[in-house]
Amino acid sequence: MTERRRFPREARLRRSDEIRGVMRRGRRTARGPLQAFVAPAGAERARVAVVVPRHGRTAVQRNRLKRRLREILRLRWLPGAPPRDVVLRAGPRAYGRSFAELERSVLRCLSDTDS
Repeated sequence: MTERRRFPREARLRRSDEIRGVMRRGRRTARGPLQAFVAPAGAERARVAVVVPRHGRTAVQRNRLKRRLREILRLRWLPGAPPRDVVLRAGPRAYGRSFAELERSVLRCLSDTDS
């Protein structure tokens, strides 16, 4: 049986009040088509939420973008991430980006919040 690789439940910000709180009190950084809001952790590990507004797109397009962003976070950022809460919000230009371009934008946006 193959191993299932999922975005860990304990690494997710799930409640809308938590997400709004991070966006309200967190430090905002924008890079390319993405914005990151970073706040001190409400848990012992990093927790993330991905917000993809409609921007006139179909559900298929929005879900594909969300899956790509979550996968980038799961594979490239979460393994060494410091304990903090992050909300990653996509802008309309994110829909036209390739996986590699999104990956660069996500990592650049989150590395700017380290300082």
